[in-house]
Amino acid sequence: MPDAAPPPPPPAPPLHERYLARLKQRRWVAVLLVIAAIVTGVAGFTDSAKKLVALFQPEPREDPRQQLVKLEQPFTQDAFVAAAARGDETAVRWYLQAAIPVNELSGQELTALDAATRAKRTAVVKQLLAAKVDQSQWGPRVGPALSVAAFAGDEALTRLLLDANPAADVVKRAYVSAAAAGQFPMLQILAPRVGLSPGPVATEALWALAGGARESTAPSSARAATATFLIAAGADPRAVDPEVRNNTVLHRAADSGEKDVARVLLDQGVPVDPRDTDGATPLWWMAGVGNMEMAQLLIEHHADVKAVAKDGTSVMARARHNQDDQMIALLRQHGAR
Repeated sequence: MPDAAPPPPPPAPPLHERYLARLKQRRWVAVLLVIAAIVTGVAGFTDSAKKLVALFQPEPREDPRQQLVKLEQPFTQDAFVAAAARGDETAVRWYLQAAIPVNELSGQELTALDAATRAKRTAVVKQLLAAKVDQSQWGPRVGPALSVAAFAGDEALTRLLLDANPAADVVKRAYVSAAAAGQFPMLQILAPRVGLSPGPVATEALWALAGGARESTAPSSARAATATFLIAAGADPRAVDPEVRNNTVLHRAADSGEKDVARVLLDQGVPVDPRDTDGATPLWWMAGVGNMEMAQLLIEHHADVKAVAKDGTSVMARARHNQDDQMIALLRQHGAR
């Protein structure tokens, strides 16, 4: 009788059971794995905690004076104003953070705002305005920053400074400065802020315009438009200055060679022959200084070529004293002896 077949081997236990059986045989390995898991978890928690703390804890503040040292910038008012003038935004930022007096004058009698405005450093002007600079403080050499911007015809700076709400007297000064330079667009920007009764300010501005501004770059058409605008705003074209020989606005315009302004005054009906304290007319003055264009304009409006001042000097005598053959010929052509 053949031998019986051996019984089949029992089925192998599942893999996880075999792994656990091995761990039981090597308990120290299991302990190490548990410890590793704990350490890993703690490390992860600590790292997250550090990140969370860092999120709410501000970075340590840099010392602004040390930063200025790195930039080789001394902590002085002169250096601060110089940085503003050259448009050094980085240096200006550190000076402001170091609490430098923002409104004090430099040795050249300029504030930082004066210097930045003169140099048209718009970005630095913004920095200074954000630092609450006082536009009512300015150096005697240039006047308020708003006046500087308006005189130069810089619309962007004028609006920027005006939006910072300067004091009323600062705005009025700027209005007069814009008029003096014939900057008609700037005058339009400033006019709404001058006040409800601009007549006296407009007259002051007309005097400034008639006095001429040698540094102005405004075209003659703008100067004429400025004169018309000021008269419409309430300026008195017949105003008299008692402190300067009772000169009229026309005297001032003629003396300054402001022909376009003088033409507007005459077209507005201003008398062509007003007399100052000495009895001199605008043409009397023009005959002595040789301003042919102004003399011709006055004569076109029927100025008296035979006018005589209180000292007995005639218009012709002024031209002869000046040895001005052209002026003498012009006066003779219109009836002067």
